[in-house]
Amino acid sequence: MDKCSVVAVGKVVRTHGVRGAVKVFAYGETLGEMEAGDKLFSIEGGEQRQLTLVSLNAQNRVSIVQFEEIDGMDQAQALSGKDLFIDKDRLPGLPSGEYYHFQLIGLSVETKEGQPLGTLSAVFETGGHDVYVVENGGRELLIPAIEEVIGEVDLLNGKLVVDLPEGLQ
Repeated sequence: MDKCSVVAVGKVVRTHGVRGAVKVFAYGETLGEMEAGDKLFSIEGGEQRQLTLVSLNAQNRVSIVQFEEIDGMDQAQALSGKDLFIDKDRLPGLPSGEYYHFQLIGLSVETKEGQPLGTLSAVFETGGHDVYVVENGGRELLIPAIEEVIGEVDLLNGKLVVDLPEGLQ
């Protein structure tokens, strides 16, 4: 499995019951939109393992998931702590101006005046809006992902331009 062609949609946090179900912490909304028969992947010993979704009961960011290939607690326990992936080409399209987190992480961030601020290293989801974490030489800058601050997102050139409010610089 090529890491560039897949995206993690969640992490198995523990088993649930004795029939092989697992609790999965979702990294976004994609996992909760999946249906029976959809394929996910895990990595075990460097090898890709396909998992077929039988059922999914989403409860906020944690879902109870049953896979066709997992039929007992021991098999489910082996998945604990592992990320679950899907092919990027299976992600639903987003409206113009919206991006998946994995598309933004790694972008070079600069002010509208061209001053480099660092590299976008993480995205935190908060109640009102996301917050971008920009790292530069061991320092972190937290930037609110709001229309007034985020200028241009240039995925082709790997750049994010921001208009920082006073006091945030």
